Amino acid sequence: MLMMNLHALVALIPLVASLPSMPSMPSFRNKLKSLSSHDDQCPFPESYKITSLQVWTPKNNNTHPIVVDFQYADNETKIETSCYYNGTQPNAGPEGLAPRYACENPTVQFQWVQKTSMLSIIELACPNTAESGFMAVDQFTPRLSCVDTSNTTAFGEGSQCFSLDFAILRNFTALDPIAPPGGN
Repeated sequence: MLMMNLHALVALIPLVASLPSMPSMPSFRNKLKSLSSHDDQCPFPESYKITSLQVWTPKNNNTHPIVVDFQYADNETKIETSCYYNGTQPNAGPEGLAPRYACENPTVQFQWVQKTSMLSIIELACPNTAESGFMAVDQFTPRLSCVDTSNTTAFGEGSQCFSLDFAILRNFTALDPIAPPGGN
């Protein structure tokens, strides 16, 4: 019986090899399931919501820095925090890489790339447990509506942009090792 089953399996090899390859389950979800099974007390981030996204950028020799402001929420990790950048926040990321900024809850960080209008979201995964050392990451270009501001406004001449979506619902797309601040 064993030999008959073995012959049947060997006969299927050419058939299986000729099938088009199918994409495997996303490795991000597999990593999450593997890591979260180690510690039920520390849920790993999977999805998040951004609301009230606003971005102001300077124009025509205005030296005021970019301003980014939004609310962040993650149901899995029970994090709700405000995120804000106005040029005075220190870089929370590793030295030598693009700066990123901590939200009021420093477990959540973000980057804004003005050239591409791209927002990157970083949430540290279980930063206070033995499984620390990971960060969930996602980046996207939000849909924005912008109006020009004049010299008489608080930040001066520039462009004030608001998200066209009341709530931006996203899934994290990567789970990466945490690089320590300062490149250590």
